Amino acid sequence: MKQCNTFEDLQALGTEKIHERTHISRDKVELVMTKSYSEIGRVQFMGYISILEREYDIDLSGIKEEYTDFCRNNAEMLVPKQSVILQSPSNSKPKWVLAGMILIIILMAGGYFLQGKMSTEPSEEVMNLTTSAVEVADEIKDTNGTENNETNATATVVSPEANQSSVVPALIPAQPIASSKQLIIHPKYKVWYGMIDLSSGARVQKITGDPIIIDSTKSWLIVLGHGRIEIEFPEGKTLLNDKNTVHFVCEKGALKQITQQEFIERNGGKNW
Repeated sequence: MKQCNTFEDLQALGTEKIHERTHISRDKVELVMTKSYSEIGRVQFMGYISILEREYDIDLSGIKEEYTDFCRNNAEMLVPKQSVILQSPSNSKPKWVLAGMILIIILMAGGYFLQGKMSTEPSEEVMNLTTSAVEVADEIKDTNGTENNETNATATVVSPEANQSSVVPALIPAQPIASSKQLIIHPKYKVWYGMIDLSSGARVQKITGDPIIIDSTKSWLIVLGHGRIEIEFPEGKTLLNDKNTVHFVCEKGALKQITQQEFIERNGGKNW
């Protein structure tokens, strides 16, 4: 594979090849490669650039500065963007607003009706989707005799300069896993995840194999269907290896793993 040394080399690779290597969605790759700065929020843009720098071992600080200058000089052109982890902007047309409100009322009524019959946790079918790839991978590893028996999740911090095979002693769960204004969760397999904004109560859930970018300037409760993930932050990486559901709280720029019980207590007595 040809070595990429400049941003122009990345543009020459094309959207499809970059998507296949980084797992960033094609439309977002296209926006970055065409420098559509007014269409990308700062948290998203800096997250995608960090992924490109890591995957292609390239310095894109010049592009970051160019983006910052654009935002500073073209503030009136920038439309407020919500992070990928938040809900989509509503349509401004009155008739669609009215239709959306009616739909929300119908969905809420249906939700209250089903609440007594269904658990507040993600359905078993959804959780099976999140763990099936992990279980298949485990079966393959067991057949080849290459995986040790694992009964507990382990978390290790790997600095960018450290050898990937070296292992740092497991972190105490009560201690922050990572601290930064920007955190990126990389699922090893497709995973169901849910996030709750502690300040507004807004919720979002999705099944994805793409990087999950967290704006850690806000406070979140986070739950993932499995813990086979890598958490990236400027100072290094944290690796988790848990086949079971994992829970986190993000406060004051620090991401910390918590128990299900603590998650429920912080979430007003609900699993989700």
